[in-house]
Amino acid sequence: MNLLSNKKLLILPVIIIVSLVFSSFLFFNQIEKLKKQIDNLYFATFTPVHKLHNIARLYEKTIYIKNISKNDKNKIIKDWKYYFTSYKTKNEMLILNKINVDINNSFKKYDDKLLSVILKEINSLIVFEVEEARLQRKSFLLKYVKMNDYLTYSLVIILLLSLILVAYIIFLNLQKHTELEKLTNKYKIDSITDSLSSLYNRKHFDKVFSKMPIIAYENNWTCAFVMVDIDFFKPFNDTYGHDMGDMVIKSVANTLKESFNKKYEYVFRIGGEEFGIIVFDISVEKLKKSLDNFASNIKELNIEHSASDTNILTVSMGVSLVDEYSSNIDTGDIYKKADNKLYHSKENGRNQYTI
Repeated sequence: MNLLSNKKLLILPVIIIVSLVFSSFLFFNQIEKLKKQIDNLYFATFTPVHKLHNIARLYEKTIYIKNISKNDKNKIIKDWKYYFTSYKTKNEMLILNKINVDINNSFKKYDDKLLSVILKEINSLIVFEVEEARLQRKSFLLKYVKMNDYLTYSLVIILLLSLILVAYIIFLNLQKHTELEKLTNKYKIDSITDSLSSLYNRKHFDKVFSKMPIIAYENNWTCAFVMVDIDFFKPFNDTYGHDMGDMVIKSVANTLKESFNKKYEYVFRIGGEEFGIIVFDISVEKLKKSLDNFASNIKELNIEHSASDTNILTVSMGVSLVDEYSSNIDTGDIYKKADNKLYHSKENGRNQYTI
């Protein structure tokens, strides 16, 4: 999952970069086309029309003096060549091919009629060029507006795409963070929780239990450690099977959580059929009420136990108290004292607690 997410995060920036590069290419390509159209509009219209005016003036001079000088002939040839080889549309070329023949013929011998025709054709060309320039400009403006719209829409799409991709990247990161947080919290819970009973496990018990004396001392509290054992659990397993034994452990664990669910009350599965209760800041009277309530709740489960004297499931408990004067006491002694009290409860008939 992490590898897949990383690949996605790597692909997305690449897509953004490629999109931007491609869009930029299209943008500059359109700008280049615009430049060429401007060049064509200028060089194919304004400059050639100027050349046509020069040619017309020279032909008018020739008709007037009834002779064409070598110098004028060279100027006409030069200007006409410039004009003829400039950018032309298909419509223009149809007209120019005929005029080109007439101009070449005009240099062979002097002919007033031909020169007049050429002059008329040149003037017509000038009018044609001006009209063509107008049409080209109109076409150019339409293309320019379309291109403007195209570039605007492209930039908007790129922006939206980028925002979507960024939002998606953020979503992936948030999702990854959330999943990681869930996973971390799950591992935290799993690391301190017993899988069968869902109570705190022995590892967490040791951590909390080791802090009991100092907490009692620093807060001037009386605290209690209660060791709980299911009565005749081995005979129960032998009689009803291990699956029922696991069910009993879960039932006792649930009853523990329900009975000790207040602030500063912690319940643990210490191992096998043994459980632990740690209660901070409690009086002996309140502790007795809580233990009586818990024992009663266990009986109310009414779980059949033929190997027990009561014929139902019960528990025995041993209690070790820690007060503000026990800061130097070893936790091993606290545990041993609770274990001894538990043993006393069992020796005295089970289904009871000893403080």
